[in-house]
Amino acid sequence: MKLPGYIEVIAKDNAETQMKEAVFDFQGCPCSGKNLSRLLQPAIMALLLREPLHGYRVLELLKEEAMFKEQPPDQTGVYRILRSMEQEKLVACDWELQDSGPARRQYVLTEKGLSCLQEWKRTLIDYHDSVSSIIALLNRALGPF
Repeated sequence: MKLPGYIEVIAKDNAETQMKEAVFDFQGCPCSGKNLSRLLQPAIMALLLREPLHGYRVLELLKEEAMFKEQPPDQTGVYRILRSMEQEKLVACDWELQDSGPARRQYVLTEKGLSCLQEWKRTLIDYHDSVSSIIALLNRALGPF
């Protein structure tokens, strides 16, 4: 029986023997750390704290961040989060008129958004401490890498 995400690798350890090794494909699995969509909100808010931005510029700046180097953020998800934060009054937006091209929504962090971002920072510090504890536990169980 072949499990989802399971890849069977056959490696020769000598000319006469073949050994089967179980290798799992963890691409897309939360354990890969590449699906950090919940962390998009504080990342977007931190960018908006620096300056008002339109959605496309938010996407460009997020792609430059280390957490998105291997897998850029989902464009639809970023716009969904911006709309959600606007409904929650964490960000405000206004239409930016341009000489050429369509008007763009310009987002700015509100006072409520700043308070929320400060809470995010406290939460992420707590997560960091928890992750450090888990890494210590894993090092004791598996040995350091």
